[in-house]
Formats: sequence, structure tokens, C-alpha cells
Amino acid sequence: MKHKMILKQQVQYAPMIQKALSLCETMLSRSETLYPFAALSVDGDTHCIFLSDDDCNNRHPNGAHFGMIEKLEQQLQLYKMQTKSTIGMLVYAATIRTPHKEEKDGLMFSICDSNGENTLTLYPYEFEQNSITIGKPFTCDFSD
Repeated sequence: MKHKMILKQQVQYAPMIQKALSLCETMLSRSETLYPFAALSVDGDTHCIFLSDDDCNNRHPNGAHFGMIEKLEQQLQLYKMQTKSTIGMLVYAATIRTPHKEEKDGLMFSICDSNGENTLTLYPYEFEQNSITIGKPFTCDFSD
């Protein structure tokens, strides 16, 4: 797997981000669908959390699933209450709208450090001939 660019302010989370990107790349290359998941880093040891089939049964009348991100977030909070040094990350699909009104696919990484600080990082990606290309990440600034 090629080395993916990590934002300077997230270098301390690089191993967890690399593992999550690798998992995303594998999922997308096999099914062209990204199933939301959470990554958890406790003292440098990374674990993934997926929902059970029972947790994925909430559906809108249009057939779309809902509530998955919220349930993963609850799971992360439970782990963070048990271990204060835990770093959590939610990973889910996003749609990017360019200034030219084009829509592109993206991977949203919502990272919450052990102090409760959150950052959102978006990795655009494209399907290419038998592969996935993940682009340069960018983040949003939500300063007051």
C-alpha cells in the first residue's frame, strides 16, 4: 500500500489513520461501499469497531439506513470512559461538493483525542481502473 499523506497536525495519529485508510481502501475496492466504522487507539494499540446486523436495521421510508454513526459514537464514548488515554475516530462516507457544483466521493475521519478535542479530516477518493485513489486530505477549521 502506498503511503498516504497525513496532515501535519495529525502526525501523532498517523498509525491509526494509516490503518483506517488501508481498511477503507480494501472495503471500497471489493464492494465499492464503505461501511461506517470506528477506530480506537489505546496506548498505541488500534482496534476497529463495527456494528452488528441488529444495529444496522433502522431504515428511512426511502430505504436508507440511519443511526449508524450515532451508535458508533456511543460505542467510542463507552471505551473512552473506561480508559482516559483513548483516542477515537469515526470513519464514514461523505459527499464533497466542489465550487463548480460537482459531487465527489470522500472519506470523513472524525478524530477525538484523549482531551475531547475533535478534528474532521476529509480524504477525497476516486475509483480508477481496478483500484482506488485516495487524494490529499484537508480539514475544516471550526474555530470561534
